Amino acid sequence: MTTIADGLKDVFLAGVGAMALGAEKTQELVESLIAKGEITVEQGKAINSEVLKQAQATAERVGQQAQTAAGEAAREAQAAASHLTDQAKTAAELAKEQVESAASMARSQAEMAADAAKKAAGEAKKDSADFATALKHDVLEAQMAMMTSEQRAEFAKKAAEIAARDSVTKAE
Repeated sequence: MTTIADGLKDVFLAGVGAMALGAEKTQELVESLIAKGEITVEQGKAINSEVLKQAQATAERVGQQAQTAAGEAAREAQAAASHLTDQAKTAAELAKEQVESAASMARSQAEMAADAAKKAAGEAKKDSADFATALKHDVLEAQMAMMTSEQRAEFAKKAAEIAARDSVTKAE
């Protein structure tokens, strides 16, 4: 993967290559002018020296600009990474809060379901006890309806004894 620094390096190297090629062409031009006698060797050396100095100055300036751009790109990348890290932390915190909220809601719903089941069981127990009592009375009435008057009197006597015994037990 090519980074910004790699791109700046390539641009810098292309600039240096272009300056080197320009220096070669300048050297050829100066040699051609010396050969034609239009300038002296000293003037050619001076021109070559000046072109070399300008090329070096330009190379240094381009290098400094490349370093500045690379530094700025690195700072921007670091800022972006820091921002992404902050966003990841925020997302993690939100996810944790959602998990805690969901767990709390599940606990509440479980408690409500347990309470409802307990209430339903209590009501079912009371309903079955009421039904058993009603059935017991119905059976007793049916039995009494089939009894003779002597049997009913004997039954009433036993019922009175049981009721008296139960009231003494409850009083204690």
